[in-house]
Amino acid sequence: MIKTGFMSSPGAGVASHGEGRAWACGFLARYGVAAAAVTVAFSVRYALYGDLDNRLPFIFFVPAAIVAAWYGGLGPGLFAAAAGLLLGDYFFLPPHHALGPVGDAGRVAVGLYTVTTVLGVVLIEHLHARIRRLECTLHKEREAQAAQRTAAGGSLTPGDGTA
Repeated sequence: MIKTGFMSSPGAGVASHGEGRAWACGFLARYGVAAAAVTVAFSVRYALYGDLDNRLPFIFFVPAAIVAAWYGGLGPGLFAAAAGLLLGDYFFLPPHHALGPVGDAGRVAVGLYTVTTVLGVVLIEHLHARIRRLECTLHKEREAQAAQRTAAGGSLTPGDGTA
């Protein structure tokens, strides 16, 4: 069994080997972390509303989406990004407490937030996919080495003085 600090997604060919902190936690844990990250981001941004007013409406939602993607993968990361977009638009972009049409500055803020957050989430997912492939390769290599030791007449361990 390969144990690492990173996660493996279901169906990636590696999750069956038992690795993957977040994927082992399941759907609710992964999306729960995403919701908690967005809630914390919203709370901090809301507390600073008077200081920041209409500036930087999405600033705390970007790290929330990144944390969600790191912990839960692509789905929770995109969920956090979408939730941050909706909350930021509704509460922090004029006109307040309304979704929809925004001015030029609002469109720029929405566009930058969307591009930055989706890019970060997708890059983290690609990093996780590469890690899963490397874990799978490592697992196969260890299985092959174990089979070779068994075929050679016993389980030899490194450092026991035998070749």
